Amino acid sequence: MASEPDPSPEPRGAAPGAPPTRTREEANSVTAGLFEYELRLDRAAYRRLSDSPFENETCPAVFLAGDERFEGARVRHRGQWARSWPKKPLKILLPKETPYLGYTALNLNSAWHDPALIREVLAYHVYAACGAPAPRARMVRLIINGQFEGLYVDVEQPKRQFLKRIGAPQAAIYKALGHSNTSDERDLGSLDRYAEHYEKETRESEGFDELQKFCHGLATASDITAFFEQNVDVDRLVNYLAAGALVQNWDCFNKNHHLVHDVGGSGKWFPTPWDVDRTFGDHWSWSFDAFDLPALLGTQRLPGVTGWNRMAEKFLAHPAYRSRFLDRLEGLIQTEFTPEKLYPIIDRWAAQMAGDVTVDRARWGGEGSSFNAGIVQLKGYVERRRTFLRREIAELRKREAGRPRTPSR
Repeated sequence: MASEPDPSPEPRGAAPGAPPTRTREEANSVTAGLFEYELRLDRAAYRRLSDSPFENETCPAVFLAGDERFEGARVRHRGQWARSWPKKPLKILLPKETPYLGYTALNLNSAWHDPALIREVLAYHVYAACGAPAPRARMVRLIINGQFEGLYVDVEQPKRQFLKRIGAPQAAIYKALGHSNTSDERDLGSLDRYAEHYEKETRESEGFDELQKFCHGLATASDITAFFEQNVDVDRLVNYLAAGALVQNWDCFNKNHHLVHDVGGSGKWFPTPWDVDRTFGDHWSWSFDAFDLPALLGTQRLPGVTGWNRMAEKFLAHPAYRSRFLDRLEGLIQTEFTPEKLYPIIDRWAAQMAGDVTVDRARWGGEGSSFNAGIVQLKGYVERRRTFLRREIAELRKREAGRPRTPSR
C-alpha cells in the first residue's frame, strides 16, 4: 500500500524559461495557512459577467499567486448547476506563454452548497489515497481588488501536467459531459455522437475513433474477461470504483468523470474522477447525512438517480471482478478510509479556514448547517459509511456463497 499522499497538490512544473516559483508544498505549508490568489479586474466588467453567469464570456484581469504576477489573464464562470448559486465558481485563463506552475487554466469551485466546504477536496484526496489517479485539489483564499472574496476549491485541470504526474504522459483524456446523461460508455454509434457527449482534453486533433472502438468493444465482447484484461487497467478501475463507493459518489455514472487512454504507454483505459462535490453524504434529496447508498450503485440493477455506467456494469457483473472489488473495498475501509487517517486532515483544513469561514458565509450565505456542525456531520459520515459498507459486503459475500457457480464470459 502506498503511503498517504499529501492532500495539497504537488508542484506542477514551471514552463522552460519561466521565473522560479515556490513548490506547492512551500506555497501551501500547513503552518502558513491557506494559500492566497488575487485577481485585479474592472469591477463593472466583472459585474456584467456575473449578470450573465451561463455565458462563457471572459473579462480581463491580472492574476497574482504569492509573489508572482500574471498579466493578460482572463476570468469567466465555470460549471453548470453551480453557476446558479450566489457564490459562483470561476475559471482563470492564463496566456500559454506564462503558465502558473505549468498550467494555463485554474478551476476555482465555490463550495457554496457544502456546509463543511471541503467535501470536494476531501473526495479527491480519498481517490488518490485509494490508488485511483485523480486531480489534486486544495482550499485557497481568493482576493478580488484587495477585498476578500471567499474560500474556493482549487482543482487541478486534467491536462498534460496531470498525465505526467500519473505516469501516462501521452494519454488521451475524454471528459464525460452531462448532455442527456448518456456519457456512460455506451455504444453511441457514430463519431458525431461521441463528439456530442464527450470532450477531449488532450490529443484533441485525433478525434473520437479510439473511444468509439472501445465502447463498441465493451458492448459487444463475448469474453468480457479477455476484453478487460486486454483493454482496461483493471487495478486502476478497481481503485476508482472502490473509492467512489467509499465517498458515495452518486453523480458520476453518466457524466462527471474522465476516461484516460494510455496511448504510448500501456495502451489501456481507466477512469478518473471529476466534479466530486456531491459526495460524503451529500444527496440528491438535498440532505447531507445520507450514508447507505449501495456499494454496487451505478450498475444496471442499482442505477443512480441519473442512470448507470456500462463499464461498471460489465465489470461488476462478473463474479471474479465483483469479488476483487469487494476485497479492495474491505481493505480500504481498514487502511485508508478511517477516522485515524481522515480526521486529522479534516481538522487541519477546518483550522486553516476558521478565520475566513464566518466572513465567507456572511457574504454569500450557504446551504445546510453551520460550518462547525458541517464538519461534525462530515466526520460522522466516515464512521456511518464504514459500518454500513462492512455489513453490506458481508451480505453480498453471503449471497455469493449461495449462488450456483456458472461460467462467466
